[in-house]
Amino acid sequence: MPQAILSGSFSKVMSLSLALIMFISALIFDTPTYPDGERLDMSKFTLTWSDEFNYDEFDKTTWSGHYVWGYDATYPRDITYWNRRQASFRDGNLVLTVEYLENGPSEPEGPDGPAYFAYGMDTHPGTEPGKVGFEQLYGYFEIRCILPRGDGVEQAFWMLCDGMFNDDPEVGLTDGGVTGCEIDIFETNYDSRHPYKNSVFHTIHVDSYDEYHRMEVQGSFYANNPYDEYNTYGVEWNKNEYIFYINGVETARTNFGGVCQVPLYLIISCGANEKIFENDDYLPAEFIVDYVRAYQYTDLLTAQ
Repeated sequence: MPQAILSGSFSKVMSLSLALIMFISALIFDTPTYPDGERLDMSKFTLTWSDEFNYDEFDKTTWSGHYVWGYDATYPRDITYWNRRQASFRDGNLVLTVEYLENGPSEPEGPDGPAYFAYGMDTHPGTEPGKVGFEQLYGYFEIRCILPRGDGVEQAFWMLCDGMFNDDPEVGLTDGGVTGCEIDIFETNYDSRHPYKNSVFHTIHVDSYDEYHRMEVQGSFYANNPYDEYNTYGVEWNKNEYIFYINGVETARTNFGGVCQVPLYLIISCGANEKIFENDDYLPAEFIVDYVRAYQYTDLLTAQ
């Protein structure tokens, strides 16, 4: 047999073996894998909304604080305090900063002394005076961003609606995600001691956040040098399923809980967990967002 054929056959065997090893490792050890699904077909979508963050001041007509009630308010969230002043704009990017402040903003529920500060923001329509916001049923939703380094720093791009907070079985809680859900398009947290820190994961939550809560993690997937380079993270959503993508390559698909059939709004957040107390040498940590975009199916029948 010619050497070239032998070499080609060996390469194919090695590639298949590597893929099999990654698959088995992901199942047994929950290690991340590389995106290897189908390419996203953008030709079937039309852009319906975007924020390119090409401005200098916070856009109160589109965004308001998530878990923060009041434009300049401070509220506790996990082990940090969230305040709008942690959101800034630089070179056409939104920058959400997690940092330790000796004298941070204190009203109305801020700390009396030094603390860690962070922020999350959403497009929920009408939650602040003059806010139009944005929400949409079905389509493709994407963020382009650089992730922050910092032990315990948690960042995410997700979607939500008021129906997710319904915890009354008498009014449809058992519908699963059909009347409301949380879609974590991506979330992750940095751990300088963890070998798989270059990865993100996708999650679906349904049936409120109380005793009936259910969730399904879609797996962990590597991005391309995400702490120094822009990557895109997106989800395609139609009546039948959710399909997740990293840099336009499919990572997972699911219809867990029954696919949501009501509009969802968008959330960008960057907070922290207790690991930040063990090592905050990386702070201040910056979550840099180039854009957020939403597309609708050009042929709406495709969504059905």
